[in-house]
Amino acid sequence: MLNKIAGQAKQRKLLVAGVVALSLIIGLLCIEYERYAYAVAWHCVHGNYAKIAGHRVRLPLLWWKEDAHAYDTTLLVRACPANTYLKPEIVVSPTISGEMGDTNQEELKSAQTVISLKNHNSIAGPSLSLVTLTSRPFTLYCVKEEAAPYGIALYANLSCHAANVPYSFTYDGHPMHEKDVELILSTIE
Repeated sequence: MLNKIAGQAKQRKLLVAGVVALSLIIGLLCIEYERYAYAVAWHCVHGNYAKIAGHRVRLPLLWWKEDAHAYDTTLLVRACPANTYLKPEIVVSPTISGEMGDTNQEELKSAQTVISLKNHNSIAGPSLSLVTLTSRPFTLYCVKEEAAPYGIALYANLSCHAANVPYSFTYDGHPMHEKDVELILSTIE
């Protein structure tokens, strides 16, 4: 009888230890991937569109909008694991005085000048190129900067401006999300 009681106590201890270990693993996973759950919850509440800079933009499922509360700045953020070094986000902020062009030609020329100057003075540094994105109300001219030492893409930056639009759109993050960013910026209405 005593052996039976001792066996049951051992089984209960193992069960409790298993439940504690499982709870710990689930807790760690929730901390690691909480941004994914937040993104889905944001879409359940707000739908697939966010209002930024007086325009509507369609956001894919893992993206959401945050107000930065600084100088009328908005962040469009993508869910990623908590330990990700470059968290993908698009910063929508007011342009610096004198930075906004009056025509598409001025914006295009400005972007081309920046690219030309930086590429001319660069020795095996990041490569720059022009990306043109067309949305309904305007065309965005983006200076794309990409760091890919030894052919490994590590970093991408898109700095976008449009004629007569008092906001700039900047993406800093991993190149794997760049197509998402281009798609988002192309859906501005």
